[in-house]
Amino acid sequence: MDTGSERWKVVCDLLNSSPFYHYMDMKVVETGEGYAKLTLMARKQHQNLYGTVHGGALASVLDSSCTIAVGTLMEEDEVAVTVDMRINYISNISEGLLVGEGRVLHRGSRTGVAQGEVRDEKGKLLAAGMSTLFINRPQFD
Repeated sequence: MDTGSERWKVVCDLLNSSPFYHYMDMKVVETGEGYAKLTLMARKQHQNLYGTVHGGALASVLDSSCTIAVGTLMEEDEVAVTVDMRINYISNISEGLLVGEGRVLHRGSRTGVAQGEVRDEKGKLLAAGMSTLFINRPQFD
């Protein structure tokens, strides 16, 4: 897929307008062939009981960046869902801009594998991981 195409811009606009992305304050900011970059503005509502960003928020950024990276290599009639994700939490942060980047390692006929990282705005590594996605062409009646 040409990630500079009008179709891909529509996909990014759709993702950025989704209720979940609004709820999380997450946004797709860059895509390329096999690559995606997202941001999340971490605020108090993203914190756990210890006052740091909840691991689920970091996992959401990682999962989305990996999934969208694989999505840049998919055909228009294909969909992908995460079937496995592994994440290592490296460091923590209380608030601020989180930047997630995903890069495709493998794009097969039915699966995609991507690796991702989440960093703070200064580049400090917060989490790293890998995601496996199932790629399908659903038959809608």
